[in-house]
Amino acid sequence: VPPPEQIVITSENFRTVAHWQYPPMSETPYFIVEIKPYNSGRYKNVSGCVNIAAFVCDLTREIDDAFESHWLQVKAVVGSQQSEYVETNEFILQKHGKIGPPKLYLSRHNDEIVVDIYHP
Repeated sequence: VPPPEQIVITSENFRTVAHWQYPPMSETPYFIVEIKPYNSGRYKNVSGCVNIAAFVCDLTREIDDAFESHWLQVKAVVGSQQSEYVETNEFILQKHGKIGPPKLYLSRHNDEIVVDIYHP
């Protein structure tokens, strides 16, 4: 069974997601995703990303410390066979995450201009 490829972790406005590629198979592949925070030093299953058919996993609730290093590993399961885990490079939310611009709304009320700013 081939392992998942091109695993990428992205984060925008603190919504953190991993996605990967997998070659077409005659049987549906399922994936198991694990995360390793630097402080614990060991992998644990990502809740909601065990035996999933999707090529994406939401990590938002898994990363508590924006300054801590994390690694991810993903493996494929096809039928009764499974691939080796593939590990990602280090991911640090504070370093690799992106914050979008705030939403800005302008309105006029009589002779006043009202500016509403909403953080992302």
